[in-house]
Amino acid sequence: MNTNAPTFEDDYRFVFAKSGKARAPRPGSSKPGGGSTGAGGGAKPTAAAGMRSKLMGAVSGKPQVMVKITSFGKSAQNVKDHVDYISRKGEIEVLDSTGENLSEYAEREGRAPRDALEDVAADLAAAQEAQRGEGAEQAGVRRRERLTMNLMLSMPAGTDTGAFELATRDFLSEQFSDRDHLLAFHDDRGHYHAHIVVGLKSDDGKWLNPRKADLQEWRENFAEALESRGIDAQATPAYSRGRGKGGYRRDLEEAGKRGTRRRPPRSPSYDADTESAAIQKRAAAWSRIGDHYAKAGDRDAAQAIRDYVADRFDHHPAPGSAKPARGNEDRER
Repeated sequence: MNTNAPTFEDDYRFVFAKSGKARAPRPGSSKPGGGSTGAGGGAKPTAAAGMRSKLMGAVSGKPQVMVKITSFGKSAQNVKDHVDYISRKGEIEVLDSTGENLSEYAEREGRAPRDALEDVAADLAAAQEAQRGEGAEQAGVRRRERLTMNLMLSMPAGTDTGAFELATRDFLSEQFSDRDHLLAFHDDRGHYHAHIVVGLKSDDGKWLNPRKADLQEWRENFAEALESRGIDAQATPAYSRGRGKGGYRRDLEEAGKRGTRRRPPRSPSYDADTESAAIQKRAAAWSRIGDHYAKAGDRDAAQAIRDYVADRFDHHPAPGSAKPARGNEDRER
């Protein structure tokens, strides 16, 4: 027996990893995967069932959520321009972080919606601007360049728009409760989607510097919000779906679609062989997970995972891979 071989838990964490390196689950985690399910029976049934449920959700073809950073606002003018864009120059309703409709606010004030939105955008930028240079007078402290982050959330065409709106607001109230943000919904791309402007400085003075792991966490949390509103959703990382990223910066690509910038070149660090290897490592992990269920006598799970690997990856399992058991006598836990 190869004691250095990845365990079932290793592979499970790897295919759902928020970054290239899988991390062990936190002690006492209530999320699926928080317990051990290795041979010998060390798992709690709820952990094993939760892990299986998440794996089956990933391979069942549930729609994938999209959470994308489209750009950043680095000046008051940037923030104003983006708010003008998501409101279609005041024609589309915009909600603030309290849930207030800013068109209704403008009406109460006897003002045109676009004028009121300009003031709101200016206030948001000013609140961020006032603090971004804080500490910059100290040697070695870099001045903050970004004031706001612009997000886009979407699901495929046909998604219930009312439930999508509620789930989006649920997600924002949970994820960015300590940051000012503005929200607008668009339906001009064949699928309903949300645009959000988020202030990068929180109420308690902490600055957000989003990384890939943050985006994956946001995707998972948004998927949970959608599911709680009755919308099937999944947030499996791209490599674990057999998809490469191509080395493009998604924010610049989005800007290019608006006609403001050409499609960007690939990242200088992009390497097709490295990306292909990363995808194949996920395929191998999926295959071992399928083998685990085959040895355990869970034919449905094993076959679903094998079909998923065959459909999504150019991967050939190593000789001797397990085949579904005929009975339950070889079941492992």
